[in-house]
Amino acid sequence: MNKYQIAKRHGRLLLNTVDVSRIPEGIEEVKTFASILEANKKLKLLFASRLFSPEEQDKVLKEFLPHLKISQETRKFLTSIVIQGHLNAIKEIIKISTEMYNEKLKKVKALVISPVTLGGDYTERLKLSLKAITQRDVEIESELDPSLIGGFVVKVGSTIYDSSIKGQLASLRAELTR
Repeated sequence: MNKYQIAKRHGRLLLNTVDVSRIPEGIEEVKTFASILEANKKLKLLFASRLFSPEEQDKVLKEFLPHLKISQETRKFLTSIVIQGHLNAIKEIIKISTEMYNEKLKKVKALVISPVTLGGDYTERLKLSLKAITQRDVEIESELDPSLIGGFVVKVGSTIYDSSIKGQLASLRAELTR
């Protein structure tokens, strides 16, 4: 099973295990656990390695997780990931869980890349336009890229809307070289 399949399975598990109103907190708790493991390579080795038996890992988790002040549901979820040997997919699990939660709420995240910071009024108009296109509530995340010259690029899921001058020049170059 690849990381995506593992993440999808555990994402569904997280959404079904944690109370719907607590899903954002549950995802944040998993992120906290992941960041602690990234900062402490020995701890990550303990939980990700097959050098230690599932019983030994479970024993350490029972001692370690209460110090993180996370919910009982998230503790069970993290224990499941570690014991099943799927800790190497934790970043993907977080990403897929967030996407599944947003899908459940009919929300989508849009990345807007522009050469300058967009004003609040323009951002709101863009949000309304994207809501009409996607039929979902849109959360906008901004990124600056001065190489775009003008215009902007919007990424919504796997769809890219490119109205940048850089993109138009690239299209024109492709047309002329045919």
